[in-house]
Amino acid sequence: MSHLGLTVYGPEVAKSGLTDDLDFFIQGKTSLTIKERFFAIHSRASIEEFYSITGSTVGKHWPIVLDLFDARPACVTIWEGPRALPLLIATKGKTQPAEAALGTVRSRFWCDNPVANLIHVSDDDAVMAEELKILSRASVGSEEAGWRNLDTGGLAHSSFETLLTLLGRPASTRCSAKHARDDAREHARKAIEEAKVLAVVEGLHPVVKAYLEGDPAGLRGLLCQHTNVSAWDRLMLEAGLFGMPYWNSVWRSAMPSNAGEMQ
Repeated sequence: MSHLGLTVYGPEVAKSGLTDDLDFFIQGKTSLTIKERFFAIHSRASIEEFYSITGSTVGKHWPIVLDLFDARPACVTIWEGPRALPLLIATKGKTQPAEAALGTVRSRFWCDNPVANLIHVSDDDAVMAEELKILSRASVGSEEAGWRNLDTGGLAHSSFETLLTLLGRPASTRCSAKHARDDAREHARKAIEEAKVLAVVEGLHPVVKAYLEGDPAGLRGLLCQHTNVSAWDRLMLEAGLFGMPYWNSVWRSAMPSNAGEMQ
């Protein structure tokens, strides 16, 4: 007997050009097929209604979620196959990428913050029905051209990549969204290490140290030093603050005592 499951790719998936990668990954993990796909553009009111179904509109990160989805497109997919929804839930990974089990969407694809974390999956059938009502009202049709045209050719959703670019990382060493099947935890460790080196070179050691500890003062310092940051990159940097304490825990647990601290 076939069942249905709902996923929503956030606008960051389009901007990072990861639609095909996520489709391929999900199909490989679940053997599900795509039954229907359409695109939706949320208002702040509709995204609040959407997440209110599961009581997910609380927390300091919530204003960032509103900013992420406000007037930006989302990709809505209805998957079909045996145990579709349980399989999709298992494939998604935890909200915090640092806590996501290896082999899930959020443990890969350079996913590193809990806001632009690529994918939403309905909690159960009743929630899925309510979510589909809201998404259908926000639908702008099934034409993919507009969605595909949002591709920036880079990792637009990664807070670490945004930080490293801001710190002057050479373009030749940047990661490509077209080769996105990595281990996000390993990427985080390498990014933190590289950020520490670049911070010294740029004379921003205290500011970057504060940012990597999840301190908003670090972000304010970065933005004072770099006044031409785009609204999108500012959003990704702000989203990154909510993941840094978790990544610090991963980093320190993998290194000798004090090795993960910025001296």
